[in-house]
Amino acid sequence: MLSNTVNDNLQENNENSFQEDFNNDIIKFPPELEDSISKILKTNDPIDNSDFNPIEYLNKMLPNEHALASIDETTKRLQHKMRQLEGEIRELTRLQTNGGQQGNEKIEEAKRAIEELFKRIREIKDKATQSEVMVQEITKDIKSLDYAKRHLTISITALKRLQMLVTAVDQLKIMAHMKQYKETSQLLQAVLQLASYFKTYKSIKQIAELSISIVTFQNELKKQIFEDFESSFASDGNLTVQTAPLGDACLVIDIMGQDVKNQLINWYCERQLKEYKRIFRGSDEIASLDNTSRRYAWIKRVLKNFDEEHADIFPLHWNVSEVLCSKFCEITREDLVKTLSRAGNELDVKTLLKNLQLTLEFENQLLKRFAYMERPPQASENSSIKYNFNKSISISFEPYLGLYIDAEDKNIAEMISTYRTEPISDDDNSSVLQSSTELFIYYKETIVNCSKLSTRKPFYDLCNTFAKWLRIYASDVLIGRIPRGNMSRDELKLICLILNTADYCYNTISQLEDKLKEKIEEEYKEKINFDGEREGFLNVVATSIKSLVKGIETCYEPSLTAMTRLPWSNLESVGDQSEYVTSFHSTLRLCIVSVHKDITNNRYFRSFCDKFVESFVSKIINNLSKCKPISEVGAEQMLLDIHALKTFILEMPTMGMENSAPPSTTFTKIVNKGIGKIETILKTILTPHDPPEGLIENYILLIGDKNISNFQKILELKGLKRNEQQQLTEQFQQRAADDTTLLENSNILSSITISQFNTPSLPTAFPALFNPSLSASNTNNLTSLNTGNSNTTDKSAANKFNESVKKIMSGGWRRTDSNKKDEEK
Repeated sequence: MLSNTVNDNLQENNENSFQEDFNNDIIKFPPELEDSISKILKTNDPIDNSDFNPIEYLNKMLPNEHALASIDETTKRLQHKMRQLEGEIRELTRLQTNGGQQGNEKIEEAKRAIEELFKRIREIKDKATQSEVMVQEITKDIKSLDYAKRHLTISITALKRLQMLVTAVDQLKIMAHMKQYKETSQLLQAVLQLASYFKTYKSIKQIAELSISIVTFQNELKKQIFEDFESSFASDGNLTVQTAPLGDACLVIDIMGQDVKNQLINWYCERQLKEYKRIFRGSDEIASLDNTSRRYAWIKRVLKNFDEEHADIFPLHWNVSEVLCSKFCEITREDLVKTLSRAGNELDVKTLLKNLQLTLEFENQLLKRFAYMERPPQASENSSIKYNFNKSISISFEPYLGLYIDAEDKNIAEMISTYRTEPISDDDNSSVLQSSTELFIYYKETIVNCSKLSTRKPFYDLCNTFAKWLRIYASDVLIGRIPRGNMSRDELKLICLILNTADYCYNTISQLEDKLKEKIEEEYKEKINFDGEREGFLNVVATSIKSLVKGIETCYEPSLTAMTRLPWSNLESVGDQSEYVTSFHSTLRLCIVSVHKDITNNRYFRSFCDKFVESFVSKIINNLSKCKPISEVGAEQMLLDIHALKTFILEMPTMGMENSAPPSTTFTKIVNKGIGKIETILKTILTPHDPPEGLIENYILLIGDKNISNFQKILELKGLKRNEQQQLTEQFQQRAADDTTLLENSNILSSITISQFNTPSLPTAFPALFNPSLSASNTNNLTSLNTGNSNTTDKSAANKFNESVKKIMSGGWRRTDSNKKDEEK
């Protein structure tokens, strides 16, 4: 067994050794070269593979021991194969040697052929050069003839055109001398076109002289036409001859160019406006503002005369009437500036506006006349500048429009003055004051009027004037008319009208601001801002709501007075709600139904209800000090009354409505929070002061602060004597000093003024009722009050209440942190 293992190891070592020797003898090629060789040879012989393994090959040929018997035959086949390969190698070597010699011979033969080709190419090139020289010699004379022909053609053309130019100039002079301007215009156009051809020939003396003569003739022709125009128009601008020759002369001027045409148009306009300058600049009296209408009447007559007699003279695309009006506007504007400056402080707004209105009407007439004027097709190219007559004259009035703004300021001031004392008609069914609608209607009309006069600085000054009087209207007219003190039904209605008016003004101001920005020039738009005025009317709304609350307070004040007259310290038992509660309800319902009907914006009515709850809670808490001393039974009766009042107040948002709905969650929270303060105070008063620990612990549980002044307020309300108060105060100080979770000052007692108890105030605490002296019936009533149902009793609640009383009496109930967190919430 051991010998077999050794033999196997030896055999394996021999094979490995043989494989290594074989691999060392094989010539290694790069992988890319081997791939290329395999593609070229395309053989399936495993020996030709680059990864040929002789051991595997032999094992494949001799798979077992039986194959060893034929090893001699295999050896012979291999030897035959080797001899065959050696023969192939010798043949390939021979062919390669013979092929190299033949290749060298072919290369030499190719070199000789290339040298022969170069020689032939050189010969061909030499012959081509000789041929080119020969052709140039042959065509030399032909080129000269061709150049001569071309120059001769140009010269003949130039001479013909020169002849035409000379002939045209001669004819032009004849036609111009005869004043045949229609033919003159045609010839002049031809002359100018021909003359442009000879611009490059000005170095030639004759051409230069001819060009100078054409320019000189144009000036003479221009002078002649201008003289014809001067002789045809009188000094007052009226035409003295027929229009046909002048119309033909305008055709000549049109060909001469834009500058000459402008000179003629300016001359015509000056001639027509000469009389105007003489009349209106010759005397200060005639040039006064009172005669402004005569200026516009004068130019209208001139335009009418132009349309009837002069329009046929000038080509339509010259727009002579438009230029004439533009120059008239320029002269008139300069005159009005001087006239207005001379007037100075003597200028009154009536005269100013009258003349400004006349000027604006005239400008609008010019805009209508020229905005839709038909123009020929060539007008887009040859027409003069289109003039804009908007504000062309009226701009001279703009620096003096401050008089107009001052006049509007005075008018609005007079309106506001009447509004301060304007009576309110009983027959007026409007929900807002009539003065507010009148004011904004006047604003709207003034905006339209002022925008016609100016949309620049004066218009911006008008915006500031509007803003000023809106502020005054809010502060003086609206807030100034809010009634004070005791109020009747009519006075409450007036407050509602003022509130609705402020709401109307607040919404209308935004529309006013948009309208002003729409009219005013772009540079002033960002300066217009009415946020302050809107804020002023919101302040009117807030003041009106406060006044409504105060007014209703005066209405139910008798009910609170009746509350203070009840013997709260001597009540023996708790009964039904007190009479003052019924009186309060009837008064409240009457007032709230009226206010709800008169306030148009329901959002403000909800705000009024919220403010009323805050005021009512404060009034009741203040009224508690007038009811002292309050016994435990009295406190219990008050709790019953307060619960009834709370029920009435929750009905406020829907009082007088046919389809009443439950109050909103927000309003319910406000009522619960406010009434909860009163209930907390009463529940604290309800607690007996004997033993002291019970009152102190209940105060800490409900009020939740360590403020001695607040604690003394409760003692005062209970009607305790001074020595009792001192003893309880000392024990409260000791108890509060040990509790770090207490607040410094609660706001529950804040409505009770300092003058009454010398106390500050502070947030409602968690409610509880503890009164061990209550009878069973009273306890049941109190329990039903807490559950919101006065007709049922809850025995389990009564049992809980008795247990709580026992804990307080034994001093075993301490205020926990969780209780404090609930109270703070």
